[in-house]
Amino acid sequence: MKNVPFFRTGYNYDRDLASQETGLFCEDESLAIQSAAEEADINTIVRRFGLTGQLPDQVAMPRYGDFTGLPDFHAAMNLVRTTQEEFLRVPAEIRARFGNDPQAFMEFFEDEGNREEARKMGLLKSVSVEAPSGTPDGAAPSEAQ
Repeated sequence: MKNVPFFRTGYNYDRDLASQETGLFCEDESLAIQSAAEEADINTIVRRFGLTGQLPDQVAMPRYGDFTGLPDFHAAMNLVRTTQEEFLRVPAEIRARFGNDPQAFMEFFEDEGNREEARKMGLLKSVSVEAPSGTPDGAAPSEAQ
C-alpha cells in the first residue's frame, strides 16, 4: 500500500480542536496592575505633558550633543566586550572591591586621588622620574657661542 500524504482542509480537519490541543493556555492570575492603566496610556501622558510641560518621573529627556568622534555601534560593542574581558582578568578580590562592576572600576581610575591606592593594590606601576638628558643635575644645557 502506498503512503498518501494527508492534506488538511476545512472539510476533514477540525481547526478548533487542533487549536485547543496544541495551543497555549495562560490560566495564571494576571500580574498586570489594572489600576495603573490610565497612567500608562500614551494619550494620557501626552495630554498631561501638554498641560504641565513635564514628563512622568521615570522618563528622561533625550540628550543631544556632538558624537562625531565616537565609534560606530559595532566598534562600541566590541570595546565594551573587550573591556569586560579585561576586567575579568583582574584578580577576584579586586573585582569584588568594585562590586564586580567594570564601570565602577573605570570610575575609580578616572579620579586622580585614587592613584596611590591603585599602586598599593598593584594595579599601577610606580613611575620613576628621570632628569632630562644634557647635564647631570637636570638643568638644560647652556648653548656655547
